[in-house]
Amino acid sequence: MAEPLLSQRYIIEEKHEIEDITSNNLIQELMHNLPGYKNGFIRVKPSGFVFISETQIHLERIRKFEVRDDDIWICTFPKCGTTWTQELIWCLMNNFDFKTANSVNLDDRMVFFEYCTILDEVFDFSTDTIQQAADMASPRIIKTHLPFQMLPDQIRTREKTPKIVHVYRNSRDVCVSHYHHWKILKGFSGGFDLWAKLFLEGLGGYYGPFWKHVESYYCSQYDNIFFVKYEDMKKDLRSTIVAASNFIGCNKFSENEISQLERHLSFTNFQNTPSLNKQHLVNLCDKVGCSNQNEGAVFVRKGIVGDWKNYFRHDMSENFRQRDKELSDVTGIVMEDV
Repeated sequence: MAEPLLSQRYIIEEKHEIEDITSNNLIQELMHNLPGYKNGFIRVKPSGFVFISETQIHLERIRKFEVRDDDIWICTFPKCGTTWTQELIWCLMNNFDFKTANSVNLDDRMVFFEYCTILDEVFDFSTDTIQQAADMASPRIIKTHLPFQMLPDQIRTREKTPKIVHVYRNSRDVCVSHYHHWKILKGFSGGFDLWAKLFLEGLGGYYGPFWKHVESYYCSQYDNIFFVKYEDMKKDLRSTIVAASNFIGCNKFSENEISQLERHLSFTNFQNTPSLNKQHLVNLCDKVGCSNQNEGAVFVRKGIVGDWKNYFRHDMSENFRQRDKELSDVTGIVMEDV
């Protein structure tokens, strides 16, 4: 059974404790259906989030990372619209420089803070992304999937108060998108029913549980934060652009520039633009043998609301609705049946 949601008032943790959960029956099923991650999984306590075993050697560096007040941190659970939001914020912060946006990979324009901490031996990846973030010129835009409790100490203690953009999405759509992500980039071969069970119990890969992750930001009592709902972005992207620009203080733009940005952020453009669609990452995973993809698999898959209806049985959906209700009781967030 998944652990209960966090208390509403976040308490600063002095240190992390590590629980090896590799012997957990569901984790064993997960590992049986993955080509990598043979060193097992851990739960970071007291917050209770799940990571691969290799992550633990980096936790102290993450805690002590030097934050800057003019940073912008894009903080999400995976597959909640992270890449979409990254590109939106980058374009606003870089004066609508579509020429660079269309020619330089997003991964080269913005660092994924803890990326080096979530890769196992399958990848020959030598870039220290934590150091890379430290070396960036200001103002930095930093992407992370870490829950609030695992952000650097300077953020959690409010010693530094960078802007945080947090994005969340319907839990069942996240689960479906996460399933395809782990098939394409991690080689998961266990089928959707197993993945949904893993996801529900907070054991679907790393960063889970999803509901606790979302709650960690909503209950953080951190003031300098902008909350974005994926479904609202899909419904009215222009309003999200304007609200985001006001939040980060980049509100000198023309109507024509907003229209250009809307077109740039369209699903069709994302899917067809190499600097945005991350096809290079899909190809790399296929090359090193850690992908369970069909020919023609893509990172930017559908980008729609409600795809979960094509995957979930009624009983599975009811289990997720119960978790949604528990989250709503604490945060007021409503996961609509869209």
